[in-house]
Amino acid sequence: MAWIYNSPMSSPALPWNGTLLLDAHVAVLHGHAGDSAAHAHYAHQLLLSEGAPWQIEIDGARQQGQRLWLPSFQPHAILSAPTDGCTVFLEPAHADLEQIQQHLQSLPGNAAQLHEWLPRLSRPQPLDRRVQAALARITQHLPGPVPAADIAEAAHLSTSQLHRRFQSDLAVTLRGWVLWQRLRSALAHHLRGRSLTDSAHAAGFADLPHLSRSLRRMFGIGAAQLQGLQLHAA
Repeated sequence: MAWIYNSPMSSPALPWNGTLLLDAHVAVLHGHAGDSAAHAHYAHQLLLSEGAPWQIEIDGARQQGQRLWLPSFQPHAILSAPTDGCTVFLEPAHADLEQIQQHLQSLPGNAAQLHEWLPRLSRPQPLDRRVQAALARITQHLPGPVPAADIAEAAHLSTSQLHRRFQSDLAVTLRGWVLWQRLRSALAHHLRGRSLTDSAHAAGFADLPHLSRSLRRMFGIGAAQLQGLQLHAA
């Protein structure tokens, strides 16, 4: 596991600063996440605060609160974030929605205390062995191209069956899963001290603009806003 800290930002163009716990299927950002443009991402997202409320916009409607939950691929924008808030990202196949909904209002807004809750919130769901084989083959290909035909062959599925399996078991397309892994990899490389350009290439993006476009679409921010983040081992 790994962590990251952020500081206040008044504009989406300003850098984030803070601490991030980055595990295989979960990430926790503690600090001031700042505003973001409208976006949607693969992970479920929890917005937690012990102080000022989060202010967000969903489908043109504004909401605010100290405990908010955004389902996977729910389009939203962060209008205002607390200076010491906690953001949790959980991959759908490893999230226990029953536990999240049951305990959302009781979850601490402090990353250190929240750490004890993560095993309960991120309980993995059993994956079909063919999907497991597909994920293993994808890992072998990354950061290079990921040919669907080869992934399907490794999973003993037709290409169409493979795509349906990803949608049913992982709640994302094959292409979306690969993009998610590239973004995680680029972030990890950058937070270990590599430049954004080197991190983009290391994760399989064509160039830094390609990484930045992907970040804007999935997180509502540009790559330059990652400059203030620091990686701290937990």
